[in-house]
Amino acid sequence: MAHPLAELLVEILQSRLNGSLRLSHHNSKTIIYVRDGEIVFAVSNQRQHRIFELLLQAGTLTKEQIVAIPEFTNDMVLVKYLREKEMFSASSLKSIFTRQIEGILHDVIAWKDGVWTFSPLARIKDDIHYKIDIFNLLVEYGRKVPKDAVVRRFKSFKESFGKKPVPPSQISLLPQEAFLLSRFEQSYLKIDDIKSLSGLSDMDTLQKLYILWLAGFLYRENWDTAFKEHQVSNIASAKFELKKEMPAPVQIETVKTVSPIQPQKQETTTKKVEETIPVQVKAEITLEKYLARVENAETHYELLDITHKATTEQIKHAYFGLAKRFHPDLFHKQIDAQTQSRIQHAFTEIAHAYEILRDVETRKTYDFKLRRLLQELERLSPEERSKPKVEQKVLTEASEIFEHGFNLLMEEEYEQALPYIIRAVHLAPDTARYHAYYGKLLSIDKNQRFKAEAEFQTAIKLDADNPTFRIMLAEFFIQYNLPKRAEGELNRLLAIFPDNKEARGLLDSL
Repeated sequence: MAHPLAELLVEILQSRLNGSLRLSHHNSKTIIYVRDGEIVFAVSNQRQHRIFELLLQAGTLTKEQIVAIPEFTNDMVLVKYLREKEMFSASSLKSIFTRQIEGILHDVIAWKDGVWTFSPLARIKDDIHYKIDIFNLLVEYGRKVPKDAVVRRFKSFKESFGKKPVPPSQISLLPQEAFLLSRFEQSYLKIDDIKSLSGLSDMDTLQKLYILWLAGFLYRENWDTAFKEHQVSNIASAKFELKKEMPAPVQIETVKTVSPIQPQKQETTTKKVEETIPVQVKAEITLEKYLARVENAETHYELLDITHKATTEQIKHAYFGLAKRFHPDLFHKQIDAQTQSRIQHAFTEIAHAYEILRDVETRKTYDFKLRRLLQELERLSPEERSKPKVEQKVLTEASEIFEHGFNLLMEEEYEQALPYIIRAVHLAPDTARYHAYYGKLLSIDKNQRFKAEAEFQTAIKLDADNPTFRIMLAEFFIQYNLPKRAEGELNRLLAIFPDNKEARGLLDSL
């Protein structure tokens, strides 16, 4: 998933949301119910999470006893039967449900792809509330995430963290985690400051920081949230009226092509939202024109179809006008899955543009980065510049991060450089230069030499006419005593660039 479940749960907890988080992964479907940000219940369609399976696994009941119970596959019916027959106490049944919920969470938190939707409309009854030890589960997850994957979970190294005044209870931190937490005082610290205080390597610092945040010890600012500010505000301030049938949930994010979980029919509430901001939408714009414009827009201003001189009020009018006209909910079940995905993506794009441009400070920063991007584009080849859509923010951030990592590499601060180069590759995977220097960093460790070669080959594939990358690959072969492969690479380079003195010199040295 673009946003792992562990991170979604942290956001839901911090924002104290009410509703249900619905997840789908291949044939597995799960619903997690939350109240004031806390997980109170969860259900799954997987057999291993059924109550009767848990009872069989624990040896509490035999198979013969289970099959003798009517509708034993229905958890609620089974529990009601066990209670009425006084086969289990109320506390024992509550413990079984708690174990079931924790088992469901343990499985779904490991999913790497799928679909998630959040609905504030589908809520569990008030008398259903199970106390779930979510923080220990989040810590366990965080410790298993590979270090290079953790680096990609940071939006930028300008994120900041602060210590919570009341930490979660019953969490056993490892020595390095506890030491890093002890470095925090009352003020917020940026990642660069934290690294200098931690006494750990950059990648170890980021991993421990990620764990402490997941575990509820730290606040986090300026990170890539899944729930944007206006979405949280709408959920919290929505008015409800009683309905007999549950509407489809609002889809917040879709990853891969998997059908979202459909809600069951039951008594619940529907959201009644009245937008008070006046809007103006160009009457002639069609859905297809809107999608085409969003998909080809190169700036946030083009996304909202406004000028660089637009006022804050004009920005609001543009966004809310488009949201009213083209919100994904308006097209639910009316169109094919591919078009629905395009609509969802477009809405995410315009919402992000609005979040950036509506605030004076973030707009100034964006405009500055936009100017920087224009300078960066001047360095690209004509083929790269002619790509249909260039994500300005991502390219600018990747360039800044790479330059910092490259400077550390040149100073032979290899371990410090690695997370920056990894992040740049992740943000701009089509940039050959980033892959080449990632390969150079990996080549320092003989255990990573095959991965290093793959990065060099990727760089050459992305930019076959750049002799620098072929020379770097030849030097790599020489480093690992593979002269024949180095000779072959240099001969291929000289066939294209016969006057390249550096390649000729290396070949002669062989």
